[in-house]
Parts: sequence; structure tokens; C-alpha cells
Amino acid sequence: MSPDLILDVKQLRNQGLTDSLIMEELTKQGNSPETVHQAITQADVGEEEMPAQFSARPSPAFTGGPQSTTVPDANIYERIEEIAESMIDEKWDELLAEVKKIVEWKESIEEKQTKINHDVEKLKEDFKVLHQGVLGKLEDYDTRMSDVGTELKAVGKVFKDVIPEFVENVKELSSITRNAKK
Repeated sequence: MSPDLILDVKQLRNQGLTDSLIMEELTKQGNSPETVHQAITQADVGEEEMPAQFSARPSPAFTGGPQSTTVPDANIYERIEEIAESMIDEKWDELLAEVKKIVEWKESIEEKQTKINHDVEKLKEDFKVLHQGVLGKLEDYDTRMSDVGTELKAVGKVFKDVIPEFVENVKELSSITRNAKK
């Protein structure tokens, strides 16, 4: 691992970049992720534990006059902008995926609601048919009961006329039978 890489990590940290952005930036510059991770770890250890040769050497990307510092700074800001745009695009894609799920859920619920409304309407119609059938049967039953009532009244009148005569005949038979026994 290069001491320059550790200095690069420290300088990028001084510019406000997080370890994940530093990792991404330095791996894009051709360093392996393991080497960058070790450099970040070494930078965490601190300058007091590092040999003097590591802490005294400036990074080649950041040496030179004012022109050389503005070019890397501009490059880093472009890189930060690229990283920010890629993060925004990634989050936007995630948001779109979640919105798509919500839209699919909404369509599913609307479909179920339509089916339930259709079923309720069918139940109402079935209930009307059943209600009309029951009312028809009740009217038929009422008519039959009325006919039975009329017939019972007729039978009652017949018995009213026949019973006294029947009772009289039974009395007569009774007296004939008594006389016959004597």
C-alpha cells in the first residue's frame, strides 16, 4: 500500500468526503478496494502512529502551484456531482418502483371493489326475486285460507241445520231401543 494513498484519503476527508465516497473515488483511480480500505484504516490510526515518511509526502495529484490545485479540485467536484447524480438516479428508480407497486395495489383494490359492488347488486336482485316469490306464496296461502274459511263456514251451517235433527233422531232411536228391550 502506498503512503500517497493514505495522504489522498486524508486530503479527501479534509474536503468533506465520506469514507464511502473516498472508497469509490480512489477505486475509480485504479486502486483495488482492499488497498483503499487499508489506506482508510491507516488514516484512522492517525499521523502520530505513522512513520515520518508517510506523513511528510504530499500526494502527487495535489502538488504544484495554484493551477494544479484547481484542476483536481474541479475534477473532484465534477466527480462528487457525478456521484450525487448517480445516487439521485438510484433513489429515483427506487421511488418509481415503489410508486409502481402502489399503483398496482390501487388497481387491485379497485378491481376487488368493483367485483364486490357487482356481487352486492346481484344479491339485491336475488333478494328482490326471493321477496317477490315469498309474497306470491303468501298471497296464494291467503287465498287458500280464505277458501278454507268459507268452506268451514258452509260446513258449520250444514252442521247447524243437521245436528239438531241428528240429535232428535238419536233420541228417537234411543227410546225405540229402550222400548224394544222391555
